[in-house]
Amino acid sequence: MILGGILGLLSLNLLNYSKHISAVYIFGAVFVGLTFCINMIHYYFIADIKFILHSLYYLFNFCIFIYGVILFSRYPDIMNKWSYNALIAIIFVQLLSVVFFPDTDDFRASGTFNRSNQLAYWCVLSASLLLILKRGNKITLLDVAAFCILAYIEMLSLSKAGILVFLFLFLIFLLSPQMPKPYRWMLIFILFTLVIANLSNAQRIFDFVQKVETIEAVSKRLGTLGKQSDDTAEGRGYLRLIEHPQYLFIGAGEGAYWRFGRQELHSGIATLIFSYSLFGFGFFLLFLINIFYRLPWYYAALLVPVFLYGLTHQNIRFSLFWVFLACSYAWYFTVPTQSLERGPKNKVGWRQDSQGDFHEA
Repeated sequence: MILGGILGLLSLNLLNYSKHISAVYIFGAVFVGLTFCINMIHYYFIADIKFILHSLYYLFNFCIFIYGVILFSRYPDIMNKWSYNALIAIIFVQLLSVVFFPDTDDFRASGTFNRSNQLAYWCVLSASLLLILKRGNKITLLDVAAFCILAYIEMLSLSKAGILVFLFLFLIFLLSPQMPKPYRWMLIFILFTLVIANLSNAQRIFDFVQKVETIEAVSKRLGTLGKQSDDTAEGRGYLRLIEHPQYLFIGAGEGAYWRFGRQELHSGIATLIFSYSLFGFGFFLLFLINIFYRLPWYYAALLVPVFLYGLTHQNIRFSLFWVFLACSYAWYFTVPTQSLERGPKNKVGWRQDSQGDFHEA
């Protein structure tokens, strides 16, 4: 369905081609092109179909980014409204899935996903999107409820990385300018009360935690942090960056993992560096900079938990990550900007079109 929409919209957009192309598209296209070239070169020597598949993943996801940006540029208010409504609806659908249709073959919830780690990353991205799609509007009780549901689902997934980065997400959520002061002080008061209660009567809190199944499972799961084999740099595949340093400059591609004695590298950032070289990582970094460097601080701050999760998991190929990038970039179309340029124009709201040009709102 997404591919059909992409092909249709991009075909129509080619009819309105403009000679000016925004830098964000240029750096994104160079990155995707570089991943394709590196993978195809390796495929020529080692016929592993994964080289081709991973190239298509990046191309498809970059097209999702362009697709989202074009839709937001044409229908900013409608897209933001229905994206927010859809996100809220999906959060409640996911809650029903994990509560009424729990996994029977695994104690960790995976919801509508194949694996629990995918559910955990979805929670991180959905919480980020929840804040992004509020734009200049104040956070409501519905948003607080949705965030709490995501936190609960995150705990059910029992992802150590997801639970830890969600604490960082809560801090951004609490300090964001959209958070009304009464809500902020209420949440701070609740946290302060919990801390004081924990210090004054630790045994009672401990007994309570032991009786709550979800909290107990989370406590046991976090208790294994650093003790399991996949918690080490070796278990995640980081040592190959040291053992095969030549690929930092030529790229190893994503495929034929038997060359390195184990499965794929379990890190999004490390994969970019090792599989597509420092040059590929550099172009991807420039792509991100061109998206976020003029946005409000909390937009860029959301990248911290997203990429912290990616230190131990593959997070770049997840399509919702590219939706997150598109919705972030759509800030230029949904919120008039006052300080993009110095001078008398600052008195007027400005919007940026799909080609990167700014116009009076």
